[in-house]
Amino acid sequence: MTQDYWKELIDKYFEGGTSPEEERALRGFLARTDDPAFDEARAVLGYFSAQRSRRAARAGARRLSGLLAAAAALAIAAVLGHALFSREPDTCVMYAYGEETTDTQYVLDDVNNTLTMLFGECQGPDVAAQLNELFN
Repeated sequence: MTQDYWKELIDKYFEGGTSPEEERALRGFLARTDDPAFDEARAVLGYFSAQRSRRAARAGARRLSGLLAAAAALAIAAVLGHALFSREPDTCVMYAYGEETTDTQYVLDDVNNTLTMLFGECQGPDVAAQLNELFN
């Protein structure tokens, strides 16, 4: 392949008419030759190659950040799902005289009896009456 062939191929490349195989051959030729006649083409193709590498790196980083965001969302959904759907029903537990009791009605009756013993049958202080005493 002559120098004229490569110059024609370079012109064809800049016009957008080369096939992928021709572009690969042109890149290979420019990487191997030291001919100063091809310095401009080598510089332009090197620039495009560098830009292509940068775009590929950014696209990879975007893909990775998207995957990380999806993984974080999935982890949050799993934690919330576990917290919401794996709860045990509320239980009422009383420890009295060294024994544990989980019968809800028994526990509530015992609490009611204890409060009645402590405070009697009174309903508590009348707040309105106490305020009237303070300010009148």
